[in-house]
Amino acid sequence: MNGFRKLQERLREEGWYVGWAELCCQSCAWGCLPDYFEAQYDKDGYLITEDKDGKTIEYKDLDYSKVLFNHEQDCENDEWYDELSEEERDEYEYEGEGTMETYSPEDQSSSSFCFDGSKEGIKNLKSIIPIIEECGCEIHWNGKGDSRPTISWEL
Repeated sequence: MNGFRKLQERLREEGWYVGWAELCCQSCAWGCLPDYFEAQYDKDGYLITEDKDGKTIEYKDLDYSKVLFNHEQDCENDEWYDELSEEERDEYEYEGEGTMETYSPEDQSSSSFCFDGSKEGIKNLKSIIPIIEECGCEIHWNGKGDSRPTISWEL
């Protein structure tokens, strides 16, 4: 398990949502984050609201001041695009809905991440820097809410 996967697992234990290759760009990705922390969905994408015994599942609302994610543009595998002819490139149109081909954290050793740049979000991100480092990752960030941190890890 690489450092990013360790970090992802460890931060979930702390109540953080840590996503990889969220939809399209930062604006789209923020709009598509789940409403609930660790929600369960069926194969058709619908929220599972009852357990196998018919009891209502109580989900915890996602705390948006504790989210860390990148989006498709941060980990886009554009090698396929380079192989297109000029005519194919002219005709290409991004369709949305997660159609970009992306690298996984096992294929990419760093990425910039989105987070809540409010005072609370900054405080929360600063508080997990020791956890980031404990997981074998490095963070490069100026400590301000108007910049995205870059996190790197060994493959």
